[in-house]
Amino acid sequence: MSDFQQQYALWDDFLKAWPASRLKAMTLDEYSQAGSKDSFTYWIESHLDEMGSIWGGSSFKFGVFSRKDTEDKKSDAKLSYSDTHGWYSSLGTTAQEAFEKVRGYVAQVADLAARGDLGGIEAFDHLGEAFKWKIAFHYQDRQAPLIVDIFKRAPLAVYVGGTASQSMAKLQTATLTKRPADLGILEFGRQVWDAWSQKNLAIWKLSHGNPPNFTEAERQRYLDGHWAVMHRDTNAPGPDAQQKGKQGKDFAEAPVGALFYLCHGNSPQLIGQFTSEAMPCTKGDGWLQRSYRVLKPAQRSDRYTANSKGWSPKRNSTFWQVDAHDLPEFESTLLKPYFTTDLAELAALAGEPLEAASLSNGAAQTPALVHTSAPITASKPVAPCVNRIYYGPPGTGKTYTLTRLLKREYEQQAKSISTEEWRSQLIAEKIAVLKWWEGAAAALYDLGGKAKVADIAEHRFIQAITAANGSNRNVRQTLWRTLQNHTVDESTTVKMKKRLSPAVFDKAADSVWQFAGDWRDDCADLIALVDQLKRGQQDAGAVQRYSFVTFHQSYGYEEFVEGLRPVLAGDAEAGEVAYEIRPGAFKELCRKARQAPDQRFAMVIDEINRGNISKIFGELITLIEADKRDPLDGSVPSAEVILAYSGDKFSVPANVDIIGTMNTADRSLALLDTALRRRFEFVPLMPDTRAEKDPADQDSAPLAGLVVTTDAGVIDIRLLLQRMNERIEALYDRDHGIGHAYLTGLAGVDDGPLRFKALAATFRNRIVPLLEEYFFEDWRKIRLVLADNQKSDTAIQFIRESVDHEQNLSALFGNDHGLDSYVTKRRYHVQESAFSQPEAYIRIYQALA
Repeated sequence: MSDFQQQYALWDDFLKAWPASRLKAMTLDEYSQAGSKDSFTYWIESHLDEMGSIWGGSSFKFGVFSRKDTEDKKSDAKLSYSDTHGWYSSLGTTAQEAFEKVRGYVAQVADLAARGDLGGIEAFDHLGEAFKWKIAFHYQDRQAPLIVDIFKRAPLAVYVGGTASQSMAKLQTATLTKRPADLGILEFGRQVWDAWSQKNLAIWKLSHGNPPNFTEAERQRYLDGHWAVMHRDTNAPGPDAQQKGKQGKDFAEAPVGALFYLCHGNSPQLIGQFTSEAMPCTKGDGWLQRSYRVLKPAQRSDRYTANSKGWSPKRNSTFWQVDAHDLPEFESTLLKPYFTTDLAELAALAGEPLEAASLSNGAAQTPALVHTSAPITASKPVAPCVNRIYYGPPGTGKTYTLTRLLKREYEQQAKSISTEEWRSQLIAEKIAVLKWWEGAAAALYDLGGKAKVADIAEHRFIQAITAANGSNRNVRQTLWRTLQNHTVDESTTVKMKKRLSPAVFDKAADSVWQFAGDWRDDCADLIALVDQLKRGQQDAGAVQRYSFVTFHQSYGYEEFVEGLRPVLAGDAEAGEVAYEIRPGAFKELCRKARQAPDQRFAMVIDEINRGNISKIFGELITLIEADKRDPLDGSVPSAEVILAYSGDKFSVPANVDIIGTMNTADRSLALLDTALRRRFEFVPLMPDTRAEKDPADQDSAPLAGLVVTTDAGVIDIRLLLQRMNERIEALYDRDHGIGHAYLTGLAGVDDGPLRFKALAATFRNRIVPLLEEYFFEDWRKIRLVLADNQKSDTAIQFIRESVDHEQNLSALFGNDHGLDSYVTKRRYHVQESAFSQPEAYIRIYQALA
């Protein structure tokens, strides 16, 4: 049973033990009893701890509680004690009186939760916030949950881009709008918490204050040398003795790798990361200095005015940690506007835990700016993108036209491209989609079988995988965890308990990673792939730069852009399932296109009108416009969005064309989604019944000169199709014509009996059923299209009408049926013998002659 299955089962056990109906009648001992594991409060705090913890703090959070200690305590205006219980004095003079109120409060919250009244829960102030929302979570409608199992506002605020000053009800509502419909509430809660864990950074404010504390020359010198400087006796605000020298002590004791942002007075300068321990500074006695590396320089340095909290540049503090509760506000008011970054990117920039910089003569080595790989840019301006839809009735050559276009514009013979281009293409297609352990193994093999994490992280294989997975990932931390998870059990240097299959790595004492165990067998395919890259291109096949999808009613955003996919997790034999975010066809093609900005790529969408466009494209519908594309010249795209699942920033490259086809018999152009219509150019492909070929177009007039020779005469296929389509247009519209492709296949059959047999089969099995579909079995109109109404010889009528209608009515209902023959439905039947009569076809277009 998976971890989540166990939790859902435990939740069921709780509701069986403590149904809502029991709450109003529970006793004080049932609510709280020292040593009991069956009490309500023990269930809420301990048994259900993994479904949103409220552990820790005072037991007064329960309003009234059973005491474990027997120490004599005096009551006061706030807290009351008896020998057996403690409670808030405001609830009553005895434990029982207090409990009766608390019992009512608990029952009220459970009732509000069952009714989905989040506003009522928010307004209910008789219980603490975490306690009441914990109760509400477990008594909500689990089939339609409105509350996630996180009862602190900061994680929710970070997840939805809000602030912790918003109400819990609003944050819960905003969070639940992001829950995928197919993801359970506990699984979603884990996803939200993981997102918070990634962003829950310890980050400090460091101020190099205004003169006289620091002169302008000093501040600039320290800025240029990447030195953080502070006096060891700097006090923290407040009168208490423990505040004396606290900020200086915090500065000296902050671990190597700790993050901080530096401000000069009220002006933010940079975000840095300590790379050395504190050491004496030449500024004077008691002054300390620490080296750092720059993670992000400020993009603006005007005065900060958003708030005056301890971590604010506006506050008179020197070294102050940003409280976890304030991280959402810190991100929205400082990180984003001043540094154009967020907590997730900052976590990625910070990388793995650092070791102290080496010391030489009492000075730390000055670190360089953090290196971030620059995006690949086009060597010349990218041509305007093409958004095009080929439309027309069935059988007009839309797929054929598209196939020729793809072969001409989006395919290239492998032998015609350089070895480096071929390698880049192979890495984008085969390496970038590897799992992390596979990518690490491939990079390690390419590096000779031994390397440190830093070298693996810089390898082009890992960079390709990182780009494919989005920029919000801490690459080195991910590599450390991946290598350790896949380390052989007998390793003496890796202590991590959780091991995953296959176990192919080990680490030497000097932190150099190498292969171990049965790595050659487990990595055989990876070895072959890397060896292929080293050898260079061997085959003479074509390199395809397009992806092909077909829209249908069930096709969605998850398949096209990105979505959650189930994967086996933990013990594969136990069938434990987890979910991972995977890119869809369009996002994956855009990734490949960025790797080759000088080439054009195409997203081919067959039956584009059959899908729900707003559901499939989502927020990307704006980004596909030509003026919203990423120009691939290194500049910031004019428009980009944050993807719903991964949180990645995304824009559509200018070298991606979107080409669709639509069958107008399914839906006319007028009924197509308006947002789609105005973003595409439309190219009609109608039935081609021209009599002469266009010299400039070798595929024009495909039916010109195509005849079927029979004993009864010559059947002109072009005239036959032309006359039928003229009648269809008069009876219905031009969108429901019959395409020439239905009949072009006749040219490949020898003229004479064989070609006539093929024509008959086409009419019987394809054209007549298509007409039935067009006219909803209105046989009178079908007869008009086939000119059966003009054929005096009934033997050559494809569709015959019953001539003895009155007699048929009598035979069916008796003589005294009272039915009007003009009102009752006319009866028709397909005359099979007509399909073998050449005259039946000739008279379709010669009927009026």
